[in-house]
Amino acid sequence: MGKQFLEITEKEEVEKLIADLCVKLAKKIAAEKQIVKIEEALGRIASTDIFSPRNIPPFDRSTMDGYAVVASDTFYADENNPSTLIIKGYIQAGESPSQSECLEKGYCIGIATGAPIPKGANAVVKVENAQEYRDKVKIYKPVAPAENIMPAGSDIKQGEKILRDGTILTPKETGVLAACGIYEVFVRKKPSVTIISTGNELVAPGEDLKPGKIYDVNAQTLRDSVIGCGCVPLFLGIVPDSLEEISTKLKESLATGADVIIITGGTSAGVGDVLPTAIEGLGEIIVHGVDIKPGKPFVLGMVQEKPIFGLPGNPTSALISFNLFVNPLLRAISGNHSHNREEVKRRIRAKAALRIFSEHGRNEYVLVKLAKKEQTPKEGFVYPILSGSGAITTLSNADGYIFVEKGKGIIEEGEEVEVELLHHLFTPPY
Repeated sequence: MGKQFLEITEKEEVEKLIADLCVKLAKKIAAEKQIVKIEEALGRIASTDIFSPRNIPPFDRSTMDGYAVVASDTFYADENNPSTLIIKGYIQAGESPSQSECLEKGYCIGIATGAPIPKGANAVVKVENAQEYRDKVKIYKPVAPAENIMPAGSDIKQGEKILRDGTILTPKETGVLAACGIYEVFVRKKPSVTIISTGNELVAPGEDLKPGKIYDVNAQTLRDSVIGCGCVPLFLGIVPDSLEEISTKLKESLATGADVIIITGGTSAGVGDVLPTAIEGLGEIIVHGVDIKPGKPFVLGMVQEKPIFGLPGNPTSALISFNLFVNPLLRAISGNHSHNREEVKRRIRAKAALRIFSEHGRNEYVLVKLAKKEQTPKEGFVYPILSGSGAITTLSNADGYIFVEKGKGIIEEGEEVEVELLHHLFTPPY
């Protein structure tokens, strides 16, 4: 006989348990580092402060096409009385000027944007302020010392901190690393999450669908959700509702070294629901049942200091349970609970387009569709999706969900509500 719900846990208590787990596991996992090449570093999190090994730019460089000069040679130049200098040569970007020669007064060197400033020169005259003839050039506008020159280290100095520990590496960060010549970087290890589906009725997409069977939805939605939290999913397959086989699969999951285990199905009270028994055979059950709908048959256990989340088999219930309880933990241990993730718009305000009823005495999450009314195009409205949590159309049609606290019962037409958007679950991090 499956384990019955003897003590339903309050939602707020479960959230506190998860928050405590976040602190404990995040410290442990943040200490685990690995080194990756920068072409593989996008979306990863720096595990140390990073310092530039060199000046950027590494040499004084011209910011204009023109002529490298001794600035004092141009001080009195104007349209009517230009300064005339002898051209000593030309330097293109990527070329290295002779270090044995020093530019003397009365001479100049043609120079391209980005090219290194030759020894002795201390300014660059723009090409449009000069006129070249034979081996000489007339300068029609004076320049001050350092004008049109970017000094070595003016962008980034050698030894300067360019990235802080905990920074999510976006294209701008990887660009800075490349500019400094850094091709490998220490990053936090991505937490790994094993996913197991249970159910005698389940088959994998692509297999023949025999009578009485259905395709496994949760494996795919949870894999994508885990990736969206900055973690690495490992799907271990489908197992039947058998205590022995579920226990074996749990041991296999532990053997992978995964940081978190997610199992869907087998959590409700009933003859075939053996997951809680399997968890207790290896560790302990902390939560078995939460006062929410959908998602009441939620299980949280601990085995070898690793959290095991048992989610309902219904796709909608599984996704809401994941969002409420698993998502915060995965984001915390992966480091994606802050920084750029805060830019993702997760919640919006809207109005109920009609009366919405909820189950009395139970916290309820109502899936909704967002829409606008023709007469008030600037306002958003929500319509409840009335199909059950096991219907695939419930999930595909929903834009988000609203929370109806137990005791409220009814949300009146026109009442403002907060909508938790579903799409942010599937936004890859960085």
